[in-house]
Amino acid sequence: AESAVPVVAGSEFVTFKEGGETNVTDDFGNKSIYPEWSWDNVRKWVAIRRDVQFDRDQIAALAAQDIVMIEKTTGWKTYGSVEVGTLETAKAIKRVNPHVTVLFYLNSMVHYGGYLANENFKNEWSMRNPRRGGDYYKWRGKYLSYDHTNLEFREWWIQRALDMVAHDEIDGVFIDGIVKADARYLPTKRHNVAYRATADELRSRLPARKLLIGNGLRAHTSSSDSYMSHLEYLDGSYLEGWADQRRLAPTLALMSAALKKGRIIMLSAGPDGLDTAQYNRIRNLDTRYDFVGKPEYINFQLAYFLLVNEPHAYFSYHVGVDANPRRNNVWDNTRFEELTRKLGKPMGDFLKEGDEYSREFEYLKVRVNLQT
Repeated sequence: AESAVPVVAGSEFVTFKEGGETNVTDDFGNKSIYPEWSWDNVRKWVAIRRDVQFDRDQIAALAAQDIVMIEKTTGWKTYGSVEVGTLETAKAIKRVNPHVTVLFYLNSMVHYGGYLANENFKNEWSMRNPRRGGDYYKWRGKYLSYDHTNLEFREWWIQRALDMVAHDEIDGVFIDGIVKADARYLPTKRHNVAYRATADELRSRLPARKLLIGNGLRAHTSSSDSYMSHLEYLDGSYLEGWADQRRLAPTLALMSAALKKGRIIMLSAGPDGLDTAQYNRIRNLDTRYDFVGKPEYINFQLAYFLLVNEPHAYFSYHVGVDANPRRNNVWDNTRFEELTRKLGKPMGDFLKEGDEYSREFEYLKVRVNLQT
């Protein structure tokens, strides 16, 4: 049998295609404003929204996370706008735990409703599709698309972020849809270049003690560097859509490379192979937590993350992000014993033996097969 050999995390994976090198440096940003991090247990983050005010129990649960990204639609029915809803939610969280890092959601491409800033938005800034007679280009057939080649739009978009981070309770901005902004299929030529100019300008104008995180990294795509170049202006990245066979190893490489450059990584995970029919039949929320917390659902997702876990890595295990109680969504990471038990420092990087990967921590041993 092949003997186990130590592997520097990500070193045997191809991170970049030929010509995909970047200028990502490890001396970027202000690490002193990063969320608090330790080896005590898995560090947790959550994406969340609710169109009305969060209740007291929900605020307590959010205050127990390390990072909270407050999603679109939050609070607009109660407070009149997403901006005020986000700010009031952040204030409530900080009153319980001032150490939680709170991020404001800003989509780079999709024009969502409910925002106060939309009162000053001009439809003429939207992207048009010449293949359809100049009609507006829309996402999912209903949402207007931003066009970063328009300088007037660019200022409006940047100012939205700056207005929110002017509040002490908002620790940074989460930019969603970066892969969309970078897409080559868009009708606006070289839109990826225009978006990058917008992002760079936001970074240059962002206050020094505020974070900029994005939905940027994505393995096994047409991008030559898996969008790693976006870490030239971002403090970190969220990762989704990684849990299929062809993306497992490349995503490990991406996370490892980003972490070793001192960036924040926020991995989004859900139950592996969830029996959705059975899950949907469960009406009691506590029973739902018990169900998705079964080893056959949570173990692979968590073990995968722990292979490259190191400072500034955060994990989210959930089904849905809407906190409306009628939806009975599972999003509170602290309710899973696997995420709250002792972890401790690692004995080293992961070991590889054939298709088996393993890593040992002070209080936990991990073994995972990426092929089965």
